[in-house]
Amino acid sequence: FSGYDCDSDPCQNGGVCRISDGGGYRCECPKGTDGTNCELDSLNECDNNPCRHPDATCQDKLGDYACYCPPKHTGKNCEIYDRNSPGGLGQPVLTRKETPIYYAKDLEMLRKQCTKNNCPSKRGNFKCDEECNTYACDFDGNDCSLGINPWGNCTAPISCWEVFMDGNCDEECYNAQCLFDGRDCEKTLQLCNPVYDAYCQKHYANGHCDYGCNNAEC
Repeated sequence: FSGYDCDSDPCQNGGVCRISDGGGYRCECPKGTDGTNCELDSLNECDNNPCRHPDATCQDKLGDYACYCPPKHTGKNCEIYDRNSPGGLGQPVLTRKETPIYYAKDLEMLRKQCTKNNCPSKRGNFKCDEECNTYACDFDGNDCSLGINPWGNCTAPISCWEVFMDGNCDEECYNAQCLFDGRDCEKTLQLCNPVYDAYCQKHYANGHCDYGCNNAEC
């Protein structure tokens, strides 16, 4: 956003503030919200039945929805079977490909907060400013004793923090100093043999050793 009227960040729920030609501001609201500051719920997201399990319950929220899942199911829409899940509020499950996108958006938001807190001007002033003691704010220029850049000892020829946990193995970053590339180089488990899968789930932790199930995949 830009301009004096937008300085207070009046738009709520992810709305974008724009300066109006005739003065003042207007909010460009995300889908499902309305009102001067995007404060109103204009759409019942549950009308489309987004929860994919027949026993799940949908709750309409402002610009969003929530699925309450039965036991052994999770995910934003209760679409994932997990025998260890107690049920309840469905939570989005990030895939390896989605993880770096999620963290990139989160980092961008945190850096905007750094600017609001005037962290660039506080960096290196030999005073620990707790609100700036984060990775996004460059750990307050190391003014805080515990503000240590986790990649400070990484001497790889590439920026390992930019490829951290991106699903690709970067050998240059696969060492302790570079945090082992977020475990990207470790071999991922293959799926359990479908011949044994259902059997192993049914007989899991039954006190007997089934050799077909005695492996990491199952």
